[in-house]
Amino acid sequence: MTASHHTAAEIARLSAALDRPAADLEFLAALPPSALRAFREQISDQVSAREARRMQKTAAAAKLVPPTLAAKITEAAFGPVLAAAIAGSVDPARAVAIASALSPTFLADVAVTLDPRRAAEVIAEIPDRMAADVARELLSRRDYLTMGRLATSVPDDVLRVALPHAADIDLLHVGYHLEDPSAADRLLSLITDRLPGLIHATNAEGHWPEAIALLDTLGPTQRSHLADEVAAQDVEILDGLLAAVTALDAWDTLLPVAAGMKTAGLQRLAARPLMQDPTVLTKIADLALTHNLWLDLLPLAEHLAPTQLQPVAARISTEPDDVLTTLIEQARDHWETLFPVALALEPEGRQRFASLPVVHQPDTLTTAVATAATHNLWPEALPLLDILPESTHDTLATAISTLPDDSFVAAMAAAPAADCTTTLVKIALRQDVASRSRSLTLLDEFGDIEALVATFTPTDSSVWKGLCEIRTELPVRLRQLLAVQAKECGQNEFADLLSGGQ
Repeated sequence: MTASHHTAAEIARLSAALDRPAADLEFLAALPPSALRAFREQISDQVSAREARRMQKTAAAAKLVPPTLAAKITEAAFGPVLAAAIAGSVDPARAVAIASALSPTFLADVAVTLDPRRAAEVIAEIPDRMAADVARELLSRRDYLTMGRLATSVPDDVLRVALPHAADIDLLHVGYHLEDPSAADRLLSLITDRLPGLIHATNAEGHWPEAIALLDTLGPTQRSHLADEVAAQDVEILDGLLAAVTALDAWDTLLPVAAGMKTAGLQRLAARPLMQDPTVLTKIADLALTHNLWLDLLPLAEHLAPTQLQPVAARISTEPDDVLTTLIEQARDHWETLFPVALALEPEGRQRFASLPVVHQPDTLTTAVATAATHNLWPEALPLLDILPESTHDTLATAISTLPDDSFVAAMAAAPAADCTTTLVKIALRQDVASRSRSLTLLDEFGDIEALVATFTPTDSSVWKGLCEIRTELPVRLRQLLAVQAKECGQNEFADLLSGGQ
């Protein structure tokens, strides 16, 4: 979308330079904007080189008459096109003196064909009043193409004087028509206090396509700032943006923007009705996977509810194992999002996710455990334990040993609901003696230890055997509770061993 916008703008500028209807140049629409701009500048350079001698003579003649007389001659005899052509050949102070005697209407006509590259010194000397008058005239004509070209080149001081004469919606159009998109950050920094008004005007007048194109030209900091401003407005405005993004199929623009938004803005974005639509969510996931925007999707996905994550997870599960491996590797530091996404997978997809070798790597598992502890994501993380192979238990046992006491207790508290108490105990049995002693003590001191032990129901006798082998390490209360539970599970032999304690 943005590329076609810039191509159309360059064709319009080329049309003005050649004094030909834009429709005559439509055959150039397949060329990239950079090529069209280079072509336009070559034309300007050739015309200037061809007319250089005549311009020098004209400029020299301008020195011989008073500025007011030179202005009258310029306006009556030369016309705006020639005046624009010789502007860079005249001494800047002299050019400004002559321009001061010209009408704002004529100066605006001059600006239409003025090449800022050749008149940079003159532009830098323009008085505030003249800049304001020319801006007011161009804006009254809605000549955003010329305003966008000049806004790219003029100094900040000139823009600060000119922009207050623009209505809020004018600011959007000027930004949309900037000749050099890289100047968008600079323009936005000069109108920060007017962003709410610009956003309201954009929504009221239905100009979201232009705003989205402008977003795509901003650097990460400014575009995220603008997106946060949008998210802070009334929900009707946020809904207007989302509707436009969907209609224009511009999620490849919005996802990178959302990636840098603040938490509050992301939460408001995720809560909007359009973001509950499975079709939209599937489309977003598809774009993220096919346009290398996976890491840009994760900050938004972190704030999606489980039902919203289901279509996202379903789309991800269609990828082959090598792609899934790459996605996990790229998101290794984003387990706070990967856990909920994995949990949203269908059972078969979840099993496949947990079977990938990349998930079994020690650094992956260690990072996952640390993330679950840091973000208190045990309810999301623990359901995956049961589908990890036992070959990962030694690594997990080491990782759990490094947890602070409160994180370990939080994991125990979440285990019953996740139906993974048995797996957690199996992992704890793999710990070294010192770490296991701490784990057993924390278990014994757990507030609802009776309810926790009641969810310990291993059918594998080797687990009961492992507990009996360390029964002398078990705190008395915990050992007695396990003995009762063993009997409940029909493991009488092990119940007797645990009861004896020796």
